[in-house]
Amino acid sequence: MKKQLLEFCQLHDLISKDDRVLVAVSGGRDSMVLANLLHEAGFNIGIAHMNYMLRGKDSDLDAKTVDEFGALLKVKVHSQEVQWDLTPQLNIQEAAREERYRMFDSLCNEFSYSKVATAHHAEDNAESFFINLLRGTGIYGLQGIPVKRDNIVRPLLWANRKEITNYAQKYHLPYRDDASNETDAYLRNRIRHHLIPMLDSLDPNADKKLSTSFQNLKEDAMAMTAMADKLRNNIGSNYSIDLQTLPTESTATWLYHALRPFGFNRTQCEDLLKASEAGKKIESPRYEAILRKNAVDVILKDGAKNETIIITHVGEFNNGSVFIEVVSKDYNGVMNLGSEHTASLDSKAISFPLTLTMIESEDVFQPLGLDYKVDVRKFLKEKGFGPAQLKEMYVLKTSDGRICWIPEVQIADWCKIDAKTSQILSLSFGRYGN
Repeated sequence: MKKQLLEFCQLHDLISKDDRVLVAVSGGRDSMVLANLLHEAGFNIGIAHMNYMLRGKDSDLDAKTVDEFGALLKVKVHSQEVQWDLTPQLNIQEAAREERYRMFDSLCNEFSYSKVATAHHAEDNAESFFINLLRGTGIYGLQGIPVKRDNIVRPLLWANRKEITNYAQKYHLPYRDDASNETDAYLRNRIRHHLIPMLDSLDPNADKKLSTSFQNLKEDAMAMTAMADKLRNNIGSNYSIDLQTLPTESTATWLYHALRPFGFNRTQCEDLLKASEAGKKIESPRYEAILRKNAVDVILKDGAKNETIIITHVGEFNNGSVFIEVVSKDYNGVMNLGSEHTASLDSKAISFPLTLTMIESEDVFQPLGLDYKVDVRKFLKEKGFGPAQLKEMYVLKTSDGRICWIPEVQIADWCKIDAKTSQILSLSFGRYGN
């Protein structure tokens, strides 16, 4: 098994010889086998044991077994007890998991462990698959347990329970069986006791074939994610999705894949597309998605900070997100209305300091060619800018608060170059990363 473990670690880049590995050990056969294998393979390990204080003397005997095993291997054992303020009654497994991972984080920070190894194996993978299947999950929930996530690694996912038991018996490893694993009170146990054995009776290689299916599902999900990424247009901290680019026969499904990273579910995406007119909104904990005529805008709820830039003189200024350059030039008589990122203004109409700031609800603007002012947001909406874009738009104001330029759109009429202009301000605007 040591050879297979090393090959698996190398294949998935799980652990290197330079890593300090914290091995989660409950005292059961799976985790004791994992600790022994990693130790025998020459990795630098420590052991973490959490005593949940929920099984009386059995919990204490688990801790004692782990301590003695650590002493036998001559590795550090970090043993902690959970002092429950109130013993959880409903989802005790989830509460225990939270305590366990809180301990892992603390130990990694204090003792410089770079990886945490858990003893999940092939049957655990299959059990998780069927649990998620019964919950009605889609492709992302059917990939099984990930081989690694952040600093958590699972070097035993290739091994089945029979292989682990045979190894423990061959090397006379001490371990303790948790009596709670024998009850059918939990869904996972019912799958373990009844469904998995039935699959094994149908096909002795069921666990290996399921592992192949998990890998295929993982690759399919990665392909789906890559395609969905291309559907989103990034606008600063916000996004926009052009509905006309989505296949008409599965629009809601593709919209779900595009919005899933922001915390939206399938039902929300279906409801959004069923709306009879633009303006329908759905919300996730951090984002809101708004339906437009042919698009969906995704906006960060907190919004971008209004990082104002004060321009006191000619030169280049930035706030880390955008930059603006102001240059004074003699006017050569050539009329230049500028481009999307540049503009030229009549110097005599402009008073410093200038302020580059994000659009505010009360902003008004005199568009080029008009002799009256309009609401900036309404003006931009009529030009096709959606909510996500409006959240990222800047305006340039003079010392008296008048907007002289909307970068990436146009200048104001009142400060345009005319026949009397002798000096101009040449402006350039850009966004970092674009």
